[in-house]
Amino acid sequence: MSYALKKGTTSKILLVYALDATDMRTGKTGLSSQTPDASAAYIREGESQVRRITLVKGKLGEHQPGSFVEVDSKLLPGVFQFGVPDEMLAAGAETVTLVLKFPGAVIEPIFIHLVAYDPQDADRLGMSALGPEGRRAALRGAFPRLTAKELG
Repeated sequence: MSYALKKGTTSKILLVYALDATDMRTGKTGLSSQTPDASAAYIREGESQVRRITLVKGKLGEHQPGSFVEVDSKLLPGVFQFGVPDEMLAAGAETVTLVLKFPGAVIEPIFIHLVAYDPQDADRLGMSALGPEGRRAALRGAFPRLTAKELG
């Protein structure tokens, strides 16, 4: 699983999917921050130390660093909410790798690309200083064949 998030994003919640390790097809249910031998850790590109995240009880729809909450075991078996610690997404690294481990479950590593723009801003990508004409000019310069076709 991979995400692109703006550097310095705070109060971020990720949805993760846990497979049942016995059949590798169905969603694993019943996991929580209190599951024995559960762990969470991440490493930021360029750093030499893995950082452990203390898993804590949380509430669905609310951000709390390290929270791990089952979404709905009946309607969405295997889907969990994880509260990302703010320091994990701080400026200073280009990528972050997060690993969540639970006995009897398989959760793929989560790769986060930390970018300088806001991929959630559909209008300006977080480039508020660049007005509509400036954005069009930049895009025309980036796509010369499309521009030629548009003007032709």
